[in-house]
Amino acid sequence: MIFTIRRAAVIVAAALFTAVLSQVFYITIVSNTEGETLRRITWMTEMALFTIPATVGIVLAAKDRAHPLAWAAIAVGGMVNLIQVAMGLAMFGPAREAADAAVFQTVLQGAFFLYFHGKAMFGLAAIGFGIAALRGGAIAKGLGIAGILSGGAAAILCLLGMADGMAWVQPAGAAGTLATAMLALLIVFTGRGQAE
Repeated sequence: MIFTIRRAAVIVAAALFTAVLSQVFYITIVSNTEGETLRRITWMTEMALFTIPATVGIVLAAKDRAHPLAWAAIAVGGMVNLIQVAMGLAMFGPAREAADAAVFQTVLQGAFFLYFHGKAMFGLAAIGFGIAALRGGAIAKGLGIAGILSGGAAAILCLLGMADGMAWVQPAGAAGTLATAMLALLIVFTGRGQAE
């Protein structure tokens, strides 16, 4: 298969949108379920999904002359989310078993700092693609405005989360998830007709 910007962008958008669905599934189903099996399966799925924008985003940042900074933000967001999920998979269990409860809280706070950072980067990318969409017709402009607003809200709320911690998990997480969904939609919409 020959690499094209359009094809790679659609793959990244699909991975981001599937990650959004996975996070909604986690909040609505997994977080209310006993046991670790479903949680670990969900996190392993997210790990695989975040690997795609982390790797493909680097290539697209170099190849796509129209959106290099947005693709760089997507690559960084993917990498940070990948590390955050890895902390949950590899560190939460041992940290919970530590004699000092502060050990788990330290790991948890670190994971959520990265969670906020990753969502903020996707929010910034949504702003970038949203600005690009403003050059199109009425539908493109509407999507662009939605991307800019959702991305801005995610960036601000996630910055507050990075500064202040767990009190911002729900508003920042919701805003970041919405911005990621808008980002996926904007990637597909702004890339129509792009072949190389």
